[in-house]
Amino acid sequence: MIKDYYRVLGLADTAEDVVIRAAFKLLAHRYHPDKWLEEQKTANRMMAEINEAYSTLSDSLLKAAYDQKRVRYESDSDFYLILGVLDNVDVQMIHAAYRALSQKYRNSPSHNLTEKRLIEINQAHQVLADPVKRRAYDIKLKTASYLFRSRQGPGLGLWRVYLAYNLAFYIFIAVIYVLV
Repeated sequence: MIKDYYRVLGLADTAEDVVIRAAFKLLAHRYHPDKWLEEQKTANRMMAEINEAYSTLSDSLLKAAYDQKRVRYESDSDFYLILGVLDNVDVQMIHAAYRALSQKYRNSPSHNLTEKRLIEINQAHQVLADPVKRRAYDIKLKTASYLFRSRQGPGLGLWRVYLAYNLAFYIFIAVIYVLV
């Protein structure tokens, strides 16, 4: 099985190069072996994984080859995809992704697309950086994905119950219409 370098850095597979760099800096600072003197083995292992992931994802050719080999991670969240992070990252990673993306798009020459992208980035950051708003957003997201999932598997999901009810109702109306 191929290692998931995006998960090692805590990123979605849609993450841009500036977000990859910001995540690497944050994690390298957090897990540096000099800060973990009592657990040197763990720190060295974490830094080796972080360095390996960053060396692959920061090089455009290696990243393209890596993306072809792996199965894409699918996230249901728009705001997480906008910032290029996974839905289980901490607030520091969200801030780092926001700062990297906003700096990139503020310095961009194309004005029309940049302004729209900055609005999306700011909106995603406002929701995901606030714990209360993020919790409400996650609940709304999970509820929506549960109700409108295309393949729910065995059992009676809410969507299937709704469809069965509608079918039974229209059959009942048709029978009444024929009998009357």
